[in-house]
Amino acid sequence: MEKSNIKSIDTNYLNSIGFKGNQINQIYDLINRSIKEQLYTKIHFPYHNLEHIERVLCYCTWILNMKVSKGEFLKNNDILFYSALYHDCGRNFFVTNKMHGIVGAKLAKEKLKNDFSDRDLNAIELLIETHANSNDIVNFKDYKFSEKEKENIQILSNILKDADALDRNRIKLFKFARCNPNYLRTNEAKEIYYDSTIFLENYEKAKNVINL
Repeated sequence: MEKSNIKSIDTNYLNSIGFKGNQINQIYDLINRSIKEQLYTKIHFPYHNLEHIERVLCYCTWILNMKVSKGEFLKNNDILFYSALYHDCGRNFFVTNKMHGIVGAKLAKEKLKNDFSDRDLNAIELLIETHANSNDIVNFKDYKFSEKEKENIQILSNILKDADALDRNRIKLFKFARCNPNYLRTNEAKEIYYDSTIFLENYEKAKNVINL
């Protein structure tokens, strides 16, 4: 049965790494939205299930908090979180790994058309497509974003790709498939690389907690 595990993680631990109560609630609500929409219910890839999505949301939050603590201000953070929520929804046995970003972006835009403006939907599309590309540079196509908006979207894309990469440490069987910190894009992701292992341990413990 699919469920969110964020509220089962020790609150003191989450607070110690900078998570705020409203951020915990946001992740919880996003995961439950995913369950309601059955975004990952039928996806049987062991490393790309709903738990992976929740951890990516957590890493996005963690990286963002660190940027804020350093005085860096980013706009439209909701674009990042919804992109993280939908980033692997295009995966299935009939879609290649390189194509799942394109398929997922299209599905996300349809699901979110009543929640975001067309401009924001285009940004979400770009983040989801770019996360699946080996090239880190966002292709802005013919979308009319200002240079400041492009800079912001590129940073959000880097955060999503790093959050996704950090969760590769969940892979136990194949060491070559784990996250290589040398390829992380943001300084913040590099700083939490080793601490992310502790987060994963806390997350695994939380999965066994039964909320009454």
